[in-house]
Amino acid sequence: MNIEVTLFYTTIISIFLLVLSVRVIDLRGSPVTKFMHTAERKIEEQTLERAIRGHGNLIEYAPLFLILMFILELSGASTQLLYLSGLIFTLGRFMHGIVYAFMKPNLFMRIGGMSLTFLGMISLILIAMQIFFKTI
Repeated sequence: MNIEVTLFYTTIISIFLLVLSVRVIDLRGSPVTKFMHTAERKIEEQTLERAIRGHGNLIEYAPLFLILMFILELSGASTQLLYLSGLIFTLGRFMHGIVYAFMKPNLFMRIGGMSLTFLGMISLILIAMQIFFKTI
């Protein structure tokens, strides 16, 4: 059983999830990260809310994408198409997560990130449909 593509993207997305998690923990004022800041550091509520949204949004989309990728890889889907879909999806997730967790609102990053996320998902759905219809 070869699942190299799913393993690759699961690893990358998991690392990014940890980055977003640490960002939220830091903005919540964790004693673990206090040494990195001045004592009078002020966090705007909107900054924390955006970081939480960026983190949560990745958690909402990534599992289904990775499950579908895993099933397709086990079904013998093209490795090249899976890598391409994963690249598109992951780039979209990075754009969206970075703009929410680390930047001020930026329409290009937000819309671009979601567009690439959807494009990556749709490409996997199309591959799945192709495999499905070949089997009936």
